[in-house]
Amino acid sequence: MEKNQETKWYNNRAKVIFSLQAFPPLGVYALLRSSAFTLKQKWLVAAGVAAFIGIFIYSGIGAKMNQFVIGLFS
Repeated sequence: MEKNQETKWYNNRAKVIFSLQAFPPLGVYALLRSSAFTLKQKWLVAAGVAAFIGIFIYSGIGAKMNQFVIGLFS
């Protein structure tokens, strides 16, 4: 059972970090399921992701990007 648990994709640190950057919802899931990170590391990374998303929303970057993309196609 232990060997099967170690072969899961979410127990690979590199894959978890990549999924946090490329696909944040999947990355958060992988981070929470992973046994490769300590509880303190999980909380720090989760707080960092939440802060990044909060800054992104608060600053209005998403709205500016949306206007830019709409301008490209109109």
